[in-house]
Amino acid sequence: MATKTLISSDEYLRTSFEDPEPDYVEGEVVERPVPNYLHGRAQARLSQAFKQWEDNEQLFVASEIRLRVAADRFRVADFALFTSEQTELIPADPPYAVVEIVSPDDLYEEIMNRLADYDQAGVEFVFVADPPVRRLSRYHRGDLFTVAALELPVYQAVIPVDSIFGKSLNA
Repeated sequence: MATKTLISSDEYLRTSFEDPEPDYVEGEVVERPVPNYLHGRAQARLSQAFKQWEDNEQLFVASEIRLRVAADRFRVADFALFTSEQTELIPADPPYAVVEIVSPDDLYEEIMNRLADYDQAGVEFVFVADPPVRRLSRYHRGDLFTVAALELPVYQAVIPVDSIFGKSLNA
């Protein structure tokens, strides 16, 4: 049986890692899959889609950001939206919304664990974007529901799937 090397959360926070930045779960540094081109394009398109809310200082975009989701857990969100400008390296308050973007080596169980952590940390809207299949899902109470758009009603934000993944070649 393989043994795990455990480190403290302070040591995790002091350590610089090569990309991609790993998560930290109960003393263990957990590697995240290496993103690919489709992952990066989805991140870029999400940033562009929320530009008007950022310009109006309503929502603040962050990519690849460490978030404390529990006392002994840190997750690195692919894309997060905050309702105020953050002044700390690790925000004290949870983001308003998080989008996890599926990478080729992501495992379903690991994705669901990350989503549950965001939900338990108080993130109001949690989504999963799956670029190869052009699917956007909302995570709610332990389940994934396919949606046609990323919607944040309070901000009247409706970001259709095509805005996240680009135009479908079949259209």
